[in-house]
Amino acid sequence: MKRLHYAWIVALVTFVVLLVTAGIRATPGLLMVPLETEFGWTRAVVSGAVAINIALFGLIGPFAASVMDRWGLRRVMLSAIALVRCREADECGARHST
Repeated sequence: MKRLHYAWIVALVTFVVLLVTAGIRATPGLLMVPLETEFGWTRAVVSGAVAINIALFGLIGPFAASVMDRWGLRRVMLSAIALVRCREADECGARHST
């Protein structure tokens, strides 16, 4: 049986990570109406928070590149994936507190 080349495994993992993070970033759009009704927020407030998130995502790029250059791509990517996974698990375990 032939083994997959390592590059294909890296490409597959990268694809899955990008797919999951894109889904997480799209969540506010899906939850716009529930956020409005539950917390009394306007669409402008929710959209503003998403806009700030996207702006910070773009501004962090040069700093992320510097960190990757200093500590290595593998260590930084594994830490980032672990952080995203912890955030996702925390959101899934969130409870209504009233």
